[in-house]
Amino acid sequence: MAEATDGWCADVVFECSGVAPAILSMHQLARPGGAIVLVGMPVDPVPVDIVGLQAKELRVESVFRYANVYDRAIALIASGTVDLKPLISASIPIEDSIAGFAPPWPARPT
Repeated sequence: MAEATDGWCADVVFECSGVAPAILSMHQLARPGGAIVLVGMPVDPVPVDIVGLQAKELRVESVFRYANVYDRAIALIASGTVDLKPLISASIPIEDSIAGFAPPWPARPT
């Protein structure tokens, strides 16, 4: 993230996996004064690097994923209001779908 933003990092980081290593390193992806949004729900409690968050003065927000959002999300996508194309890093044929979940993942198109 730092390389892609000339060291500045992201304004907002969405942690959607709920996996401990991702949660522990999320502050590294956010810019000073940015925000972290916790979407993923870990099974067990996860420690958080408070100093890492404080050093960048990051805001931490949380959401209960999926609560009352399906109908609105589908309507926004169907209307063209939300363009999902920038979120797609690669497409693979359906017959290769199992391999698509294994690293190394395709490089993001330039």
